[in-house]
Amino acid sequence: MRTGQLLGLPGALRFFVPAAVARFGVAMSGLAVFWAVLGSSGSFAGAGAATGAFAVADAAAGPQVARLVDRWGQRRVVPFTAGLFAAAAVALVLARGSATAGVLLAALLGATAPPVGALSAARWRTLGGGTAALSLEAALNEVTFLIGPVLVSALSATRAPWAGLVLAVSLTALGLAGMLTARATEPAPGGRPRGAVVDRRLLTRPIAVLFAVNLTLGFFFGGIGVAITGFALAHGAGSLAGLITGAGGVVSLVAGIAYGNLRTAPPVATGASLLMTAGCAALALTPGVPAMFAGYAVVGGCVALVLIPAAVLLQQATPAEVYTQAMTWMNSASALGIATSAPLVGAVVEHHGWAAGFVVLAALTAGLPLALRYARS
Repeated sequence: MRTGQLLGLPGALRFFVPAAVARFGVAMSGLAVFWAVLGSSGSFAGAGAATGAFAVADAAAGPQVARLVDRWGQRRVVPFTAGLFAAAAVALVLARGSATAGVLLAALLGATAPPVGALSAARWRTLGGGTAALSLEAALNEVTFLIGPVLVSALSATRAPWAGLVLAVSLTALGLAGMLTARATEPAPGGRPRGAVVDRRLLTRPIAVLFAVNLTLGFFFGGIGVAITGFALAHGAGSLAGLITGAGGVVSLVAGIAYGNLRTAPPVATGASLLMTAGCAALALTPGVPAMFAGYAVVGGCVALVLIPAAVLLQQATPAEVYTQAMTWMNSASALGIATSAPLVGAVVEHHGWAAGFVVLAALTAGLPLALRYARS
């Protein structure tokens, strides 16, 4: 199914457009927290701690919020958690001078952050969107995380430190309101969960392997920006670090859309993951900035070709009644990988140079091809 046909499905545009608006808000939230706490406390350390608290709370609480959504339905749960999300954001904007209060409020903000991507993917599953829908979701994710942080930084730096957070929460609330009123595509409630913390229906080998896949992808996401920044600074081109990572994101976006529009999707994930791992090692030998642009365009361009097949496998392995939970557990796995890789690669770059950072990153992602191959078996 092509993208045009996908968006022509009954009710698709009705939920997808507002979900896209909400996704932009979510993509802005982490960096918006950093700016808001920095502006209120004047502490870079406090702002960094608040951003970390937001991410950890999101990863820890997200699957539990998703359990409630799967049990009771999106319209009965999301308005309540989104209300807490908005209230925490208002309190964070109003907080003045206390980095500790900023960290606590950021944790509450992360714990109640709406899992918009999972909510949207669950609706596509109800419509039968298949690979094309998952490709569209991956493309949207690329766009939001390319544009969202830029908007937050520009707004918070030129207007007020809290302005980015206000925009992020406003977009999230507006998008959720539109999506939740699209009742025709809302998945039916799945009933009482089985087991505490993790639903027993998720304790299967395929889902455990896919958790490992997303953990390893998190290693890549957490370390690549750090290594590229180290390279750019060492070559006197620190301002180009964002453009280099953006080049990979654009190629990944195009590759993901093209993959989703194929009539028969080929098994590309293992090959793409091998290229990512080998490419990270090869980037350690990059002679200059132009070569890094080209090299990372290839490496980063493989991301969607790994993410989309992994998402397809997750959908095939997961009962519809617990699909939202499964999606959020994958997000938590990626967040854990990011939290592990970013400081590790940063320490390596600081003490041994940017090239060593890429080598360590290649080692961290070396298990990805094996995990993907095992997931398909």
